[in-house]
Amino acid sequence: MFSIRSSGAGLAPRTLHLSGELDMAVSGHLRDAVERTLAATSTQWLIVDLQDTTLIDSGAVKEFVDVHRFAARQGRVLILRNANGIVAEVLRVTGVAATLGRPANRPTGTIYGSSTGR
Repeated sequence: MFSIRSSGAGLAPRTLHLSGELDMAVSGHLRDAVERTLAATSTQWLIVDLQDTTLIDSGAVKEFVDVHRFAARQGRVLILRNANGIVAEVLRVTGVAATLGRPANRPTGTIYGSSTGR
């Protein structure tokens, strides 16, 4: 089962907490949540917390790239945080972690990492 929960308020960074399996069966849910969250706030930062995400497929990888681009077009920063196990490995093997983890020349883009510095 997959779910997305949102937290944060005001100008503080908003966090989308993903849990379960992010695959083609739930394709589009992440994009919808990102669009709704960015429309509802003027915060510069949106964190996607993958701590409780147990699986991602190629459709999810594409969604991460798509929401990264969507946020960047709005001048916002999307942060992927706390990927573990197979989720971290898929992001690394596909090159998405390295590609989306490069610091942007402008203050937009995606920062990939963990809150523990790993």
